[in-house]
Amino acid sequence: MSAELLRVDDVRKNYGPIEVLHGVSLSVARGEVFAIIGPNGAGKTTMFKVMTGEVPSNGGSIHFEGRDVTRLPAHERVREGFGRTFQVARVFHDFTVLDNVIAAVEARRRNRREPLGSRWRCAPSAEVREEAMALLADVRLDPMAGEAARFLSHGDKKRLEFVIALAGRPSILMLDEPTAGMSPSDRADIAQLVARTREERGITVVMTEHDMDVVFGLANRIMVMNYGEVVATGSVDEVRCDPKVREVYLGKEMVGA
Repeated sequence: MSAELLRVDDVRKNYGPIEVLHGVSLSVARGEVFAIIGPNGAGKTTMFKVMTGEVPSNGGSIHFEGRDVTRLPAHERVREGFGRTFQVARVFHDFTVLDNVIAAVEARRRNRREPLGSRWRCAPSAEVREEAMALLADVRLDPMAGEAARFLSHGDKKRLEFVIALAGRPSILMLDEPTAGMSPSDRADIAQLVARTREERGITVVMTEHDMDVVFGLANRIMVMNYGEVVATGSVDEVRCDPKVREVYLGKEMVGA
């Protein structure tokens, strides 16, 4: 891990009169896996939406690679180097699996002014298809390339969404509950995929996750939230041993027992 990649300073978010983020700050180093955890209603998903530009903040600032991206909408943050997955996989159900990835590859190439092939070509170029198929093969979805995405299992839709995010060649992957609703074997596969992606591609990962085995197995550092505030930030061991964290998850009575 090296220099700071993402910094969030004193971010606040209101929905009407209700403040759901109360001055949250964090820093993510290039190359690390940074996990945000907390009980339901802690503000994790709202924090993710603010960091990725899905919703604007009501205060504070967000810097990515030294640039102020606080007011950039989500699609412009993608151009800056953000990749994003969601609790419920967002894929084009009427597209084939391959066409989902081709669309993402072509979008990146247009945004970065990379070659797409002949401007008069109706079908994707061979180079684009090869890149898309290589991405699918990397997660063992290539045998399903010609199938409509709507027929994929829940776990395979999550893998497809992960590949779509990777097709943008992001500097940072923002994974919102990447193993939500998965079987134990699928959760293990996704955890291995995240670890391998970080190791082989050097991509920084920020994730929310309820499965503590996944969090403790992947994260370099963890931030714990509760009621829109930061309770603790530190290594796996530091967070595990923090009495405030134990209180959030177990309650005062259980901690004192």
